[in-house]
Amino acid sequence: MVSESDEAIVSEYTLNLERERAFRIIAEHSMLLKPGPLRMFLNRPGGTGKSRVINALTDFFQQRNQSRRFRLCSYTGVAVKNIAGMTLHSALLLNHCAKKGVMTQTNHDLVSMWQGVDYMFIDEVSMVGSKLLVQINNALCRQLEIVGCLAE
Repeated sequence: MVSESDEAIVSEYTLNLERERAFRIIAEHSMLLKPGPLRMFLNRPGGTGKSRVINALTDFFQQRNQSRRFRLCSYTGVAVKNIAGMTLHSALLLNHCAKKGVMTQTNHDLVSMWQGVDYMFIDEVSMVGSKLLVQINNALCRQLEIVGCLAE
């Protein structure tokens, strides 16, 4: 499934073996006909190229005219500005979500916002605590109706 354009992206962003592996896992997953959920955590110290992987994936999806399939998010407004994304609270309407099983206008808005989105990348994930991670998971599960969510 590796194309010349994928190789060009790997080269352009000088992805080392570890970053290249993460890039390829996501790229290949995105080409599957009916992929299951993909949960990946890139945990490295600051300045080791995690954002480089996100930038490479941004190009990957843009080259395929599939930018709609992913959403860039972060915990803080400063980080959001750096990645041209959205805060987690805005992207998932975390301050507005109703309890599980109750479809409110907010839940409908959330479903609409995420229609066609297959991947969410969280930059600066080290700032996300366990409580917020559960809220993120629950919001995604609620609107995507994913079976086997982390919180279940």
